[in-house]
Amino acid sequence: MKRLDAAAVFAFFATIFWFGRSHSFGGGDSPQHMLAALTWSVPHPPGYPLQTALGWLWSRLPWGDPGAAVNGLSGIFSAGAAALLFLHLKRSSSSRAASLTGAALMALAPLFWYYSLVAEVRALNDLLALACALLAADWAREGKPRSLALFSFCLGLGLSHHPTFLFLLPAFAVWLSARRPSANLAAACAMIAVAALAAPYLLLGARLAYSAPVYNLFEVNGWGDLPGLFARTGLGGPLRMAAGAPALGARGFDFARCVEHAGWFASAMWTHAGPVGLGLAALGAASLLRKERRELAAWMAWFVASAGIFLVFSSQQLPAVEPEYARAVAARFYLLPMIAVFALAGYGARELRPWAGWALLAGVFLAPLLLRPMSLSAQNPLLDYTRALVRDSKPGDFVVLGSDDTIFAALDLELVRRETGGRVFLCPTMFAFPSYQRRLARTYPGIVLPPLTTDWAAWKKLNPGRAVVAEASLRGAVLYDFPLSVPQGSVIRVETARVKSEPSADALRFLDAPETASFLRAGSRPWTQEVYILQSRLRQADWLAGRLDPRKDAALLARLNGLMDRL
Repeated sequence: MKRLDAAAVFAFFATIFWFGRSHSFGGGDSPQHMLAALTWSVPHPPGYPLQTALGWLWSRLPWGDPGAAVNGLSGIFSAGAAALLFLHLKRSSSSRAASLTGAALMALAPLFWYYSLVAEVRALNDLLALACALLAADWAREGKPRSLALFSFCLGLGLSHHPTFLFLLPAFAVWLSARRPSANLAAACAMIAVAALAAPYLLLGARLAYSAPVYNLFEVNGWGDLPGLFARTGLGGPLRMAAGAPALGARGFDFARCVEHAGWFASAMWTHAGPVGLGLAALGAASLLRKERRELAAWMAWFVASAGIFLVFSSQQLPAVEPEYARAVAARFYLLPMIAVFALAGYGARELRPWAGWALLAGVFLAPLLLRPMSLSAQNPLLDYTRALVRDSKPGDFVVLGSDDTIFAALDLELVRRETGGRVFLCPTMFAFPSYQRRLARTYPGIVLPPLTTDWAAWKKLNPGRAVVAEASLRGAVLYDFPLSVPQGSVIRVETARVKSEPSADALRFLDAPETASFLRAGSRPWTQEVYILQSRLRQADWLAGRLDPRKDAALLARLNGLMDRL
């Protein structure tokens, strides 16, 4: 009966996630994971070989829209995670209503819901983490070798998939320490874990031996490159937040930034777990303290390690500029500690009277479904934003991009959708990688490459007839070096000499663009990297407004001010 109930939980959430899935991609790394899955390519380290291979296989099924199907795979993983949390709670003597409450609070929390509808690595990470939790707890309760062997298999897959899986080892150790396996069983399980960790990379190696992938920025070309890919050496190590970020403590530990990041985390907990989830989690912790201290210790180790280690590293390594965007980047990493909160909430719900438990469960399901849109199927903010960069430039132009969001979205337009029309995309944040310069030379053989620099005058001089345009997020840097640059729709046209422009025409072109009013702050999710699009458009609108004559262009100025209020 427990397994039938879990299957029903899976079917329900898989259905709502599938019909709500995005038909383009989310912000941040999402377009890169979409591109990698559709072409079986190599995304940034650690390469995510398990998800990429599964996404490629899934996209080859007879779907009408393979890209949307890849997004839907995230929903399948998230539905599986909800079913596993339900099963874990049910096996711990929780009632059906209490177990459903914990699973529903997790699956319908805004952050979990969003990453269930777009191509990202989080959903598979959650699924593997909860599979390990369930199997480790089964070993603690029953001591069956099968549970320990399956745990070892899922642990190996999890460690191969994402570095944050390391944060969960203390929690798994608490469950596993309830029983001591025989030496033979321990050795066999260690071998299973190593084999499961290696298997996705061995599959990737076989794929590389077959043909060169379409996307492979870090030049992972054979078996010898796989250890470095797994260890994230191209980004500076497994716990490095971003390439080029300082090592922890390299410039002294910044306590103020750590406190700031802790505040972000606390705010996210309130937003996504809510007062009901947090209150139930506190009740659940009190209940476990009386009845099941090992279970409490495991979930507390899960929460403290996955939240604490991440906050220490992220606060020192994420860029201090653009705090709103950095906050959205960090939010993705809160999913793991939130799982512990929702598990404890499930234990708290079992302390309620039966009628109160069922009433609470009804509210947990109905409130999200009634109070907020549960679909991304008609929203394509990043895709529309990047298409605007193409529309407002010309074939042959250099288009300078400012973040992972547009870099990866442009790659999708170039390599999958074939919509770039000969434009040359430049990513200054990647200029430090020698492999990036080699990729430029291979991809655009018709251009002359200077030493990779942001001296855009040198690019124009070596490539006469090609303009340089930059997305609006780079306005400050471009105008500092090239103050005579002018707006051109949604982009900045880099100029080294004064050129004729019509501020009112530029403003009208921006205002009348189809995507300008289609995605505003009211329709965005501030805990996702969609904030990048809002910031970029706000910069462009502010610049355009500053160039208008208040006497002649009062109507246009009013429209721009109204737009900025909504951005």
